[in-house]
Amino acid sequence: MKPVYVALISLLFTLFSGCRKKDDAAPPSSERREMVEGSWKQKDLVIAVSVKLGGQNIPAGTSMMVLAPMLGPGGALITCTKNNTYSFNKDNTMKVAGCTELLFPVTGNDGTWSLDIYDAVLLLKSAQGDPDPHWIDELTDKTLKISITAVIPNVATVPLTLILEKS
Repeated sequence: MKPVYVALISLLFTLFSGCRKKDDAAPPSSERREMVEGSWKQKDLVIAVSVKLGGQNIPAGTSMMVLAPMLGPGGALITCTKNNTYSFNKDNTMKVAGCTELLFPVTGNDGTWSLDIYDAVLLLKSAQGDPDPHWIDELTDKTLKISITAVIPNVATVPLTLILEKS
């Protein structure tokens, strides 16, 4: 009976050792991935939910560029992003030209990107490997909208939608 166990264990070891995931394998390509690849320019940054600011109701979808002057020094972090450009390269590297302190404090200007959770999440990682996931709200050939939770100093933590346009 013992030789049967040895043969079974050897067979299982052979099967499982051949099924190891390769870390250096290229990520699978998908239609959504190919749509994200490339260079994007920031078109707008809008508030994702209705809020009250100074006693006024501000509807969801209002441009933060319009609200920035009302936010004191925190508004400068918003206007600083106005001309940002974002590159999501085929080799999974990403680069932001512009200000990242408000929108991507974890990732910064350089890192990597991939799609996660059935291609519904844009998963950014800093150069140190720190994850920074963002839900994709909309993706077309020309538009990418992603969810951002931004901490505006001395104002609030605000849910935003970053609207990018393919360049």
